[in-house]
Formats: sequence, structure tokens, C-alpha cells
Amino acid sequence: MTSIPYKPALRARPLPIRAAICAAICATAWSCGLIEPRIAELRTDVPQMALYAAAFNTSQNRYRINVTYAENVAESLAATEAKPALAIGRNLKNSQSRSSFQALDQLFSELVINQSSFYPGLLELGNVDGRQLLLPVSFNLSLIVFDKKLEPSIQDGFVIDIAELEKKGAELNKEGKASLTNMGFGPRWSPEFLYSTMELLGAGFKEGAPLKWNHAGLEAGIAYIRAWSERANGSAAKEDEFQFKYLYLPDYKSVEVGRIGYAAMKSSEFFIVSGERRSTLSFRWLSKDGAVPVEEDVVYAGICRKGPGGQAAESFLKWFYSEETQSSILDEARRYRSMESSFGIAGGFSSIRSVNEKLFPLYYPSLLGKMPPAPYLKSPNVLPALWPEMKRTIVLPFLLEATGPNPPPDPNEALEARLQDWLKRRSTN
Repeated sequence: MTSIPYKPALRARPLPIRAAICAAICATAWSCGLIEPRIAELRTDVPQMALYAAAFNTSQNRYRINVTYAENVAESLAATEAKPALAIGRNLKNSQSRSSFQALDQLFSELVINQSSFYPGLLELGNVDGRQLLLPVSFNLSLIVFDKKLEPSIQDGFVIDIAELEKKGAELNKEGKASLTNMGFGPRWSPEFLYSTMELLGAGFKEGAPLKWNHAGLEAGIAYIRAWSERANGSAAKEDEFQFKYLYLPDYKSVEVGRIGYAAMKSSEFFIVSGERRSTLSFRWLSKDGAVPVEEDVVYAGICRKGPGGQAAESFLKWFYSEETQSSILDEARRYRSMESSFGIAGGFSSIRSVNEKLFPLYYPSLLGKMPPAPYLKSPNVLPALWPEMKRTIVLPFLLEATGPNPPPDPNEALEARLQDWLKRRSTN
């Protein structure tokens, strides 16, 4: 009788059962938050973040950051229940947005990110009730550009005070037969300069319901600018006439050809001008009594409380805030010539002081010895989520009108009326 070898028929069955059990356990752990997803969404209004996320993804194989773009990150966070793991953008400090974020203090306690490496004022702005909800990423400053030949006449090596700018500008005015043919500087040529100066003079725009400001400071600022136009250039009307006649080039080009003496720019604008053009120009940071205003569109980073992928987001921040990473970012920007269209780190100066002081002058030689010390920087106020649109459509046009030939009798009342009318029209659209 032939024997038949024994073959246990059920031997292979436990494997799929085990796999099914493991899958069920993993699914339960995932849904309960016991296992963190390794892929995280980064929502941003900073295009350069896509490049940084790609560099992070190739630097390791544990996590992946996927980038989505939102024109107004603050508004998008408020508009949807689904949150990204990580948000990096402007205007995230307002009360509506900051409720989305979890504290980041553990990054300091783990000594992964050094708290003292940041500019204190910018770091403080991201702190709410003793918890660090946001970390600063990048910022920009207002500067005044002039021909290098004027360099010896400027008092300070870092800054130019608004009082000195008025005096120096008036000295360069040249009269023609009927009007000025050369004008040193007009404070109303740049609405952004006008806003920065108002902030230095105490206007104090900040988040309210939805916007507040210092009424006395606004009135004083408007009076100061109007008196500046009168003293230096004859009147606001003469500045407008000169601007209409002669200022059809970018202002820094008008400085180059000698039509004007000084031009106001943001650092993000000036440092993408070609090196050849910048070689004939010099600059100082705009200031009053030693204070240099930080532009209000500071970029901040925060991890959302309800966003899946928090560990991946945290890993990205640890990677991003190292000096070595930011050096690589600047290196890549120079290699691929993206410095010609975007300044520095995420469109501005790094929030890490050592990066600005040690690395930026290697890539932007004109910054050597020009970075203002941290105590000079005047941080902006917290502004509402709608601030970019509000500033563009209401505040800047109002400031131009209020300092112009036909100002409103009561500037505070006029601004409040415009603001309420804008809010009403916006709510009905």
C-alpha cells in the first residue's frame, strides 16, 4: 500500500489572517491618532516653500511634505474645517487664525531650535499668553536708495532718519523756469513709504473690530507729511505735478539718471535689482529716532492642532531652522539664479540672526556691515486677517488723499467712514 505524505492543508491560512488583523490594528491606531501619517500638507502663500519642501523630501525618506498654495492663508484656515499640518504665510498672527495653532514650545525645550537665535521682537509677536504658537520665518525692511556719490554725506552707517531725509532731499531740488526739474525726494511718491512713516509717527494700525488705530497719532502723522511737502518741495500739489511729469521709470532708475536724489523701496524689491545696477547705488534703512520699521507682512510658521501629520510638520521645521539648511537654500538660489526674482529666505531676511549677519553678505555683498542690530527693529502690530485687501483698497488710498492737496476736514472720521462702507459692500458681495 502506497503511503501518501501528510500535507497540512491549513498551514498557509494564518498569514492572511495575521495581515488582516495587523491592518485592522493599524487602521484603528491611525483613526485614534496613535500612528501619525507620514505625509503632511503645508499650506502657504510663499511660492519658495515648494522648493524648500522638495529639498526636505529628498533629504530623508521618513516624511513627505506636500505643498498647497493659498493667496490668503489666514482666510483659508478660517474658511475650512479641514486643516493642513503646517501653515506658513503672512498675517497669521490675528486672533481668527491663531486659534488654529498648537504650541511649539517643545521645539525649544528639546534644544532642537535655539530660542535665542531669533530676533526677540519677531519671536514675541508669535507668542500668545505665554505659549509660542508661531515662529517667524522671514521679514523685510524699508530702505532709502541713493547714488553712491552721496554716501559720505549721510550721518549714520545703518539708517537715515526721516528728518535727515527731508533735509537731504530739499538740498537736491533744482528750479527750472516754471517749476522744479529735479526733486530730491517726495514723501508721497510711494504709498508704502507713506504707510511706514505713519507707523513711525504713531498711527499704530492694529487688529480691532476689525481695525483700530491711534487717532492722535494718525492726525500727527498726516500733519507731519503735509508740512514736509510744504517745507521741502513747495506743496503736495507740486510733488504730484513733478511725479506726473518725470517719474515714469522705476524710482531707483530715476535716482540713477539724477532726476531724483532718493527713492523708497522694500528690501524684497531692492535686492532683486541686478547687481550691475545696484553697484552704482547705496542705501540706508528708514528710521525715526533709531527705530527701523519691520514691514508688516512678516512670514510666520505654525503647526495646526487638527491637521494630520504633525510629526512630519515638526520634522520639517527642525530641518528648516538650521543654519546649514538655510545656507543650502541660499546656495541653490544663487546656483539656479532664482535670486534674480526672489530675495533671501522665503522672500526676505531670515528670522535667524546669524544667517543674516554671517551668510547674507556672502550672497548680497552690499549688506556687509549694513544689517541693523536687533534692538533697532520695530516690530509691526498684529493686524486683521483681511489686512492685505484692507490696506490696498482703503488705507493706502486714504493716506495719499489725506496728505494731498485736498485733505478731508476730519481724517479719523473720513477713514472710519471709508472702512465701514467697504465692509458693508464686501458683506453684500
